Amino acid sequence: MDSLTLPLLLLIGGLILLIAEAFVPSGGMIGLLALGLLAVSLYVAFRQSNDLGIRFLVAELLLIPVALIVALQIWPRTPFARRIVLSPPTAEEVTVTHARARLDHLLGEFGRALTPLRPSGLVDFDGRRLDALSEDGLIDAGSLIRAVRIQSGQLIVRAAGDSAPHDPAPFSIEPETSSDVG
Repeated sequence: MDSLTLPLLLLIGGLILLIAEAFVPSGGMIGLLALGLLAVSLYVAFRQSNDLGIRFLVAELLLIPVALIVALQIWPRTPFARRIVLSPPTAEEVTVTHARARLDHLLGEFGRALTPLRPSGLVDFDGRRLDALSEDGLIDAGSLIRAVRIQSGQLIVRAAGDSAPHDPAPFSIEPETSSDVG
C-alpha cells in the first residue's frame, strides 16, 4: 500500500458516509462517523507529508460541499422523502375563493353590530350575518356601523355615528319586554 491509498480510502469513505447521512435517519451518528473519517484522512495525509496534507485539506474543503449538494439534490426523489415531504397541490385541488368579490358590494353600506366588536364580532347587513373587524376598536352591540374596506378577505367596519343618512329602526338583540303595568 503506497502513501496515498489509506488517506484516499478514508476520504472516499467519509464522503460516502456524509451522503448516506441524508438518506438514513441515524440521529447524526453517521454524520459524526463521516466527519471522523475525514479528520483521520487529513491526519494520515499530514503524517505522510505536509504537501500531501495540504492537498487533502483543499480536496476536503471542495468535496464536502459538493457531497452535501449532491445529497440534497437526490434526497427529495427518494421514497423516504416522498413519504415525509408534502407535494404541492394540483390545479384541480386548489379552489380559489375570492372573499373580496363577495363582500365588495357592502362597501359604504350601513349595518348593525350584532355582538360587541372587540375588535372582531358579528354584524348584520340587510339580514346577512357576517364576521367583521372594527377599525377603531370597541363597538357596542346594536350600534350602527359602516363597511369601510375589505382587507385579506376580512370585512373592516367603523361606527357610523352621525354619518348615516337616516337611522333605521333600532336593532335589539334582547327580546322586547312589555313594561305596561296597568
